[in-house]
Formats: sequence, structure tokens, C-alpha cells
Amino acid sequence: MKEERPVSFNCSAAAPCPKHSPKLTWTLPTLFTPENQLQENSDQTKSVLSTVTFTASHLHHEKNITCTAVYPVGTSNKTAEHTMTLNVLFSPKNTSASLSPADPVSVGSCVNLTCSSTANPPVTNFTWFQICGGKPTQVASGQTYTINVTVGDGGMYYCEARNDHGIEKSMKVLLAIEGQEEPLNPRVLGIAGAGGTLGVILLIILITFFGW
Repeated sequence: MKEERPVSFNCSAAAPCPKHSPKLTWTLPTLFTPENQLQENSDQTKSVLSTVTFTASHLHHEKNITCTAVYPVGTSNKTAEHTMTLNVLFSPKNTSASLSPADPVSVGSCVNLTCSSTANPPVTNFTWFQICGGKPTQVASGQTYTINVTVGDGGMYYCEARNDHGIEKSMKVLLAIEGQEEPLNPRVLGIAGAGGTLGVILLIILITFFGW
């Protein structure tokens, strides 16, 4: 089954005595509303059929689903149950990038970048990108990317994880090099520059006014 698609499960139990037919219950890792009905089989015997339908999610992967039949026997009950484990196919989730060491490093040091992700089937391709001039540039493939740090290696990195069902990007991580300052946001610089210019103009106006 695939994530984000509806899936249905049927459970049936023989009902040799229709007046005291078994009660079917479900244990699922999600909310559901079962549909139960008494049906006649081709051999003229009767059984109770219960159906549940829900939308599969990656959160359901490897969770158990159980159908239990409870038969009233005299003053007690007898039960029978069947359990199966869900296998949900889904695209990469919770993709993250990490640095080791995470602290600022010196030129010539060795840094390992690791990409982690959860997917079914497992991730088949990890790709690394560095932000250069405001644009992503592919720099490596593989779950781990090892860098012997040079001056130009500082900056932001992220990874992509891919399998047959989709792709997901991680958040960016900063590779900081000792002695290098993190680039400032151009918009912040622009605002600061405008504010400084405005302050100078106001100061000139005040001096002119009081000079009169």
C-alpha cells in the first residue's frame, strides 16, 4: 500500500448460529468506522463480514492491525483473532543534515556532513548542495560528504534524499570557518544604509535650522 491512498481491510468469521453471531472488532493505529454485515456464503453457510477503510500514512508503517472475533458461548465468550503488520510505501521523511564537528573549524581541518532520512523503500540517492552566490550548486553524492576544508568551503549546505516515491530536502546547515564572518543579509545592509543616510540628512537640516 502507498501513503495518502485509501486502503480497505476485510475480516470475516463464520456464524453457525446467526441469532448469536460473533462480534468483530478492530485494533488499528488510526481512527476508523467499521462496516459490519451478516452474509450468506455460496455453500449456504453464514458469516459476519467487517470492513474498515482509511487513508494510509507513513506513520502507519510497521504498525499492527488486528481483527478479533468474539463468540458468545453460554455464559462466557471465546475469541479468535488475526494480526498483520502494515507495509506502507512512502517518500523520504524527516530529512536532516548534520555537521561533525559543528563548531567553527580551521582551514585544513576535516569535516563530515551526514544526511539522515526515513523512507520505505529506503533512500536510494543522497545529494549534497552548497549555496554559492545565492544559488544551490551540487557538490557531492552519498549519505556522508567529507570535506578537507579550504577557504572557499565555508557557507550553507543542505542535502536531498530520494527514493522511488519522491524527494525531500533538509534544512540548511552552516559550515563556519574560524576567522571568517558569516555573510550579512543584503537587505539588512540596505536598510541600515538607508537609515544612516536619512540620519545625516536630518542632522544637516537641524544644523542649518539652528544656524539661522
